[in-house]
Order: sequence, then C-alpha cells, then structure tokens
Amino acid sequence: MVVDEERRMITRTMRATDRLQELMDCYYGMVPVVPGGEGVFLYQGKRVEGKRTLADYKMKNGDQIDLCSEMKPNMFVTLQVKDPLRAQTLHLVRTMRRTDRLKDLLDFCCAILDVPAIRGRFAFRGKQITVEETPKRLPMEGLGYR
Repeated sequence: MVVDEERRMITRTMRATDRLQELMDCYYGMVPVVPGGEGVFLYQGKRVEGKRTLADYKMKNGDQIDLCSEMKPNMFVTLQVKDPLRAQTLHLVRTMRRTDRLKDLLDFCCAILDVPAIRGRFAFRGKQITVEETPKRLPMEGLGYR
C-alpha cells in the first residue's frame, strides 16, 4: 500500500518476490497528478529502491509505504508505540512528519487495533504528553513512545 502526502491510498496485491518498482509504477499510473519519478518512497522512514523486492525489506501484508514530495534531513521520525502492560503483544511502528500532531499517531493506533479510542496516558521519557504535541516540539528522534 502506498499513501502520499494528500492521504491518497493505492493498494496492489503483490508477491514477496515482486520488485517494488511495480508498486511505484502502479501509484504513478493511478495518480496522474503526480509526475512519474517525483517523490521519495519510504518504508519505516527509510528510502526504498524499486529494484528491490518486498522480501528484501521484510514487508508483510498490509505494510505501508509513504510517498513524500521531497525529503529533507530530520523531516521524518519513526516512532514506536508500546503498551507497558502488554509489551509482548502491542508494538506498533509509524513513520510520520516531525511536525504532525501525535493525534495522527493515536488515530493510526485506533485503526490498527480496531478500537474507537485508546484509554490511558501517553508518556515520552517518563513524562505525560498530550496528543496535541508534535515530535519536533518534544523533541523525538525515533525513540520509543509509550
């Protein structure tokens, strides 16, 4: 699945041995307003190469690739969400812009867990934080987020 900055989502069924270029070409074909070759495809915050396969990146069914129009240093951060009470069963990873509100991360968690809301508190480095904060303001550098 490819999700771009406009939140357009393109999905394509692929084998683990298929090259990612097929998915990239599919995206450009389905979204003609984005010129072919424009943007950077990221998986877990790292650039992906079209010549490599899903297996090369150890991608699983439903994994998301983000398409960003341009990539600047420190523009993105990959955060880990863990539940200390269920550390073995709940571990989510999300790459997001450093300027996005953490509410986006919370909404992502709710969608993945298929729950209307997550109860409890969010903490970073042992201090409670709100969903209105951003990784840039805290500052988060891809560290764990509980």
